[in-house]
Amino acid sequence: MTISDIGAIGNVLAAIAVFVTLIYLSRQVKQANMLAKSQVRQRMVEQTQEEIYQWMNNPDLPESFISTAKLSAATQAKLHFFLLAAMRQREWEWYQYKDGVIDKSVYQAYHEVIGLHLGIARTRNWWRTVGRIGFNQEFVAEVDAYLGNRPLADDYYEGIRNFDVPTSEVEPEALLNTGSGNDEMRPGSS
Repeated sequence: MTISDIGAIGNVLAAIAVFVTLIYLSRQVKQANMLAKSQVRQRMVEQTQEEIYQWMNNPDLPESFISTAKLSAATQAKLHFFLLAAMRQREWEWYQYKDGVIDKSVYQAYHEVIGLHLGIARTRNWWRTVGRIGFNQEFVAEVDAYLGNRPLADDYYEGIRNFDVPTSEVEPEALLNTGSGNDEMRPGSS
Protein backbone atom coordinates (compact mmCIF):
# COMPACT_ATOMS: atom_id res chain seq x y z
CA MET A 1 0.00 0.00 0.00
CA THR A 2 1.44 3.30 -1.09
CA ILE A 3 1.16 6.63 0.59
CA SER A 4 -1.31 7.78 -2.08
CA ASP A 5 -3.50 4.73 -1.27
CA ILE A 6 -3.43 5.64 2.42
CA GLY A 7 -4.28 9.24 1.46
CA ALA A 8 -7.24 8.03 -0.63
CA ILE A 9 -8.53 5.93 2.27
CA GLY A 10 -8.09 8.96 4.55
CA ASN A 11 -10.10 11.09 2.13
CA VAL A 12 -12.93 8.52 2.03
CA LEU A 13 -12.95 8.32 5.84
CA ALA A 14 -12.98 12.12 6.06
CA ALA A 15 -15.90 12.30 3.62
CA ILE A 16 -17.82 9.72 5.68
CA ALA A 17 -17.07 11.69 8.86
CA VAL A 18 -18.32 14.91 7.24
CA PHE A 19 -21.49 13.13 6.07
CA VAL A 20 -22.14 11.71 9.56
CA THR A 21 -21.49 15.13 11.10
CA LEU A 22 -23.99 16.75 8.70
CA ILE A 23 -26.64 14.20 9.62
CA TYR A 24 -25.96 14.82 13.31
CA LEU A 25 -26.13 18.61 12.88
CA SER A 26 -29.37 18.42 10.89
CA ARG A 27 -30.93 16.38 13.70
CA GLN A 28 -29.68 18.94 16.24
CA VAL A 29 -31.19 21.80 14.24
CA LYS A 30 -34.50 19.95 13.95
CA GLN A 31 -34.56 19.32 17.71
CA ALA A 32 -33.68 22.96 18.41
CA ASN A 33 -36.56 24.10 16.16
CA MET A 34 -38.96 21.76 17.95
CA LEU A 35 -37.77 23.10 21.30
CA ALA A 36 -38.23 26.71 20.12
CA LYS A 37 -41.79 25.96 18.96
CA SER A 38 -42.53 24.23 22.24
CA GLN A 39 -41.26 27.25 24.19
CA VAL A 40 -43.40 29.61 22.11
CA ARG A 41 -46.51 27.50 22.72
CA GLN A 42 -45.67 27.36 26.43
CA ARG A 43 -45.43 31.15 26.54
CA MET A 44 -48.77 31.42 24.77
CA VAL A 45 -50.39 29.15 27.36
CA GLU A 46 -48.80 31.06 30.23
CA GLN A 47 -49.96 34.41 28.85
CA THR A 48 -53.49 33.12 28.34
CA GLN A 49 -53.52 31.78 31.89
CA GLU A 50 -52.34 35.18 33.12
CA GLU A 51 -55.31 36.80 31.36
CA ILE A 52 -57.65 34.33 33.07
CA TYR A 53 -56.00 35.02 36.46
CA GLN A 54 -56.51 38.74 35.88
CA TRP A 55 -60.21 38.05 35.36
CA MET A 56 -60.42 35.85 38.45
CA ASN A 57 -58.52 38.20 40.76
CA ASN A 58 -60.00 41.49 39.65
CA PRO A 59 -63.80 41.55 39.91
CA ASP A 60 -63.95 44.81 37.95
CA LEU A 61 -62.75 43.09 34.76
CA PRO A 62 -65.48 40.48 34.29
CA GLU A 63 -68.04 43.00 35.45
CA SER A 64 -66.85 45.45 32.79
CA PHE A 65 -67.53 42.78 30.14
CA ILE A 66 -70.83 41.56 31.58
CA SER A 67 -72.38 44.83 32.74
CA THR A 68 -73.70 47.49 30.42
CA ALA A 69 -73.54 50.19 33.12
CA LYS A 70 -71.12 53.10 32.74
CA LEU A 71 -67.71 52.21 34.13
CA SER A 72 -65.93 54.17 36.81
CA ALA A 73 -62.71 55.86 35.71
CA ALA A 74 -60.63 53.31 37.65
CA THR A 75 -62.46 50.33 36.12
CA GLN A 76 -62.22 51.87 32.67
CA ALA A 77 -58.45 52.24 33.14
CA LYS A 78 -58.15 48.61 34.30
CA LEU A 79 -60.11 47.44 31.29
CA HIS A 80 -57.98 49.57 28.96
CA PHE A 81 -54.71 48.14 30.24
CA PHE A 82 -56.06 44.58 30.33
CA LEU A 83 -57.16 44.85 26.70
CA LEU A 84 -53.90 46.53 25.72
CA ALA A 85 -51.87 43.68 27.25
CA ALA A 86 -54.18 41.02 25.77
CA MET A 87 -54.02 42.52 22.28
CA ARG A 88 -50.26 42.95 22.54
CA GLN A 89 -50.11 39.20 23.24
CA ARG A 90 -52.30 38.52 20.19
CA GLU A 91 -49.94 40.70 18.11
CA TRP A 92 -46.94 38.72 19.41
CA GLU A 93 -48.73 35.51 18.41
CA TRP A 94 -49.39 37.04 14.98
CA TYR A 95 -45.66 37.77 14.60
CA GLN A 96 -44.83 34.18 15.58
CA TYR A 97 -47.26 32.92 12.96
CA LYS A 98 -45.92 35.26 10.27
CA ASP A 99 -42.37 34.14 11.06
CA GLY A 100 -43.40 30.49 10.74
CA VAL A 101 -42.76 29.66 14.38
CA ILE A 102 -46.32 28.50 15.07
CA ASP A 103 -48.66 26.62 12.77
CA LYS A 104 -51.79 28.12 11.26
CA SER A 105 -54.11 25.95 13.37
CA VAL A 106 -52.42 27.08 16.60
CA TYR A 107 -52.56 30.71 15.51
CA GLN A 108 -56.23 30.50 14.53
CA ALA A 109 -57.18 28.93 17.86
CA TYR A 110 -55.52 31.72 19.82
CA HIS A 111 -56.77 34.33 17.37
CA GLU A 112 -60.34 33.40 18.34
CA VAL A 113 -59.72 35.08 21.71
CA ILE A 114 -59.80 38.43 19.91
CA GLY A 115 -63.46 37.81 19.16
CA LEU A 116 -64.11 37.43 22.88
CA HIS A 117 -61.92 40.28 24.12
CA LEU A 118 -63.35 42.60 21.49
CA GLY A 119 -66.72 40.88 21.50
CA ILE A 120 -68.90 43.49 23.18
CA ALA A 121 -69.84 46.98 22.06
CA ARG A 122 -67.68 48.56 24.80
CA THR A 123 -64.49 46.75 23.82
CA ARG A 124 -65.10 47.11 20.07
CA ASN A 125 -65.38 50.84 20.64
CA TRP A 126 -62.14 50.72 22.64
CA TRP A 127 -60.42 49.06 19.65
CA ARG A 128 -61.83 51.58 17.15
CA THR A 129 -60.85 54.62 19.21
CA VAL A 130 -57.71 54.05 21.30
CA GLY A 131 -56.93 50.33 21.27
CA ARG A 132 -55.29 50.15 17.87
CA ILE A 133 -52.72 52.85 18.63
CA GLY A 134 -49.15 51.54 18.64
CA PHE A 135 -49.83 48.19 16.98
CA ASN A 136 -48.42 46.95 13.69
CA GLN A 137 -50.70 48.26 10.95
CA GLU A 138 -50.89 44.88 9.19
CA PHE A 139 -52.01 43.33 12.47
CA VAL A 140 -54.58 46.11 12.93
CA ALA A 141 -55.91 45.50 9.41
CA GLU A 142 -56.19 41.77 10.09
CA VAL A 143 -58.05 42.37 13.36
CA ASP A 144 -60.38 44.85 11.63
CA ALA A 145 -61.14 42.34 8.86
CA TYR A 146 -61.72 39.61 11.44
CA LEU A 147 -64.08 41.78 13.49
CA GLY A 148 -65.87 43.04 10.38
CA ASN A 149 -67.26 39.57 9.72
CA ARG A 150 -67.94 38.67 13.32
CA PRO A 151 -71.03 39.45 15.38
CA LEU A 152 -70.72 40.61 18.95
CA ALA A 153 -70.22 37.85 21.50
CA ASP A 154 -73.06 38.94 23.78
CA ASP A 155 -74.40 35.36 23.81
CA TYR A 156 -71.06 34.14 25.14
CA TYR A 157 -71.16 36.59 28.04
CA GLU A 158 -74.82 35.77 28.62
CA GLY A 159 -73.70 32.14 28.86
CA ILE A 160 -71.17 33.13 31.53
CA ARG A 161 -73.95 34.81 33.49
CA ASN A 162 -76.22 31.77 33.18
CA PHE A 163 -74.12 28.62 32.99
CA ASP A 164 -75.16 27.55 36.48
CA VAL A 165 -78.89 27.93 35.78
CA PRO A 166 -80.54 24.51 35.53
CA THR A 167 -80.80 23.49 31.88
CA SER A 168 -84.57 23.20 32.12
CA GLU A 169 -84.62 27.00 32.53
CA VAL A 170 -82.12 27.77 29.74
CA GLU A 171 -82.05 26.20 26.32
CA PRO A 172 -78.68 24.42 25.84
CA GLU A 173 -78.41 25.81 22.30
CA ALA A 174 -78.49 29.34 23.73
CA LEU A 175 -75.41 28.54 25.82
CA LEU A 176 -73.57 27.08 22.83
CA ASN A 177 -74.29 30.03 20.55
CA THR A 178 -71.25 32.14 21.35
CA GLY A 179 -71.28 34.06 18.11
CA SER A 180 -67.76 32.80 17.42
CA GLY A 181 -68.52 31.67 13.89
CA ASN A 182 -66.63 28.48 14.71
CA ASP A 183 -69.50 25.99 14.47
CA GLU A 184 -67.26 23.03 13.72
CA MET A 185 -65.96 23.15 17.28
CA ARG A 186 -69.40 23.10 18.93
CA PRO A 187 -70.74 19.83 20.29
CA GLY A 188 -73.40 18.29 18.10
CA SER A 189 -72.43 20.24 14.99
CA SER A 190 -71.67 18.32 11.82
